[in-house]
Amino acid sequence: MLDSTKAFTEELAYRELTHLVSFGCRFHGTSGNHDAADWLCSELLTRTGLTPKRQSVDLAAWNPGLQHGLDITNPVEEHIEAWPLLWSSASEGLIHAHITYLGPCGLWGDSMVWQRFVALDRDNNPLAYLLSRDVGPAAPQPLPAGFDRSVPHFSISHEDGERFLDWIRQGIVPEVSLTCDADRGGRAVSDNIILDIPGSDTSDDSCVILCAHYDTYYNTCGAYDNGSGTIALLNLAQVLAAAPRSYRVRIIFFTAEEWHLAGSRYYVDTADDLDRIHFVYNIDGLGRADFVELFSAPESLAYRFHSLVEAYNEEAQRDMTVVSRFPPTKGTDDASFHMAGVPTVYMTINDKQRLHQPNDLPEMLSARNIVWAVSMVAAILDRIPLNTHVERPVL
Repeated sequence: MLDSTKAFTEELAYRELTHLVSFGCRFHGTSGNHDAADWLCSELLTRTGLTPKRQSVDLAAWNPGLQHGLDITNPVEEHIEAWPLLWSSASEGLIHAHITYLGPCGLWGDSMVWQRFVALDRDNNPLAYLLSRDVGPAAPQPLPAGFDRSVPHFSISHEDGERFLDWIRQGIVPEVSLTCDADRGGRAVSDNIILDIPGSDTSDDSCVILCAHYDTYYNTCGAYDNGSGTIALLNLAQVLAAAPRSYRVRIIFFTAEEWHLAGSRYYVDTADDLDRIHFVYNIDGLGRADFVELFSAPESLAYRFHSLVEAYNEEAQRDMTVVSRFPPTKGTDDASFHMAGVPTVYMTINDKQRLHQPNDLPEMLSARNIVWAVSMVAAILDRIPLNTHVERPVL
């Protein structure tokens, strides 16, 4: 077991994050995802002396392909960045179409609201859909249920969506050409990684779950999303194994979070001990800012958690803005537990300019926030109320 008293510094966090992203993209079922899982299992054994379990998550495969692109051909000629959305279909070769605005489109429930355009042929038949981000550059996301499986779907930037809207308001009909060779077929298999740290009270079978997803999208090595949370969770496992709580702590690194939470949903669907979970604490995205967003349920837990984080920052003399959202978002792994009636806590330091981007690379400011998260969670964990209750959300 590694010496847990060794200082976890920003430099060490940066080195560990750099090593994790060296595996490349960790899209569910890919070699980078598998290599990262092997490394995490090896590190957990070395750092804690405990052997993690692997839970296989087997999904229908999807591949973004190698040839995809979008060009504006009228009223300007310009190539713009566009990414196929998860589960998008392929195009039938190069498509030429005109663009019409449809309206808002909710992703992850309504956690994100983007703007939706349709690319039409001369007879006004849909050839593709374009989804413009609420903020920032084009970024892939999973498509919502009920999408049209016969045509491609692309993410475009907020700026490009605004340009389309401006042209349409002026009576100009935008025209584009696009291509996409995404495909479905086969299976995509990767593992959830689960480590139990026994509590000092062996008669108590209850537990607290700390989790983070280690997978990424196909276009990024994912330092912020969610290499940062992965490294924080790895170091929390080391700290908590060296100083066990009275209760059991279960550490889970989820795969397939980017696939509509498929890894955590599979875990919840197959679990037989949900009623013995005090709460789930999810870390997803520790970016470069000093703006902490908290999402928790029930509301009493949300308030307590918010107060604890602010108190910790005051003690640590860390100047951070802390905001709390209730009820929780549906866009990350704690949502799988929340929907099953388990109390949840989710923390992020959002970095929307890096989300699902090729330039999501290690940053020292993010490393600083990884170190902060490890010390903060370890300090407040025992102060978060146990035996809380949350009702299952009503749809």
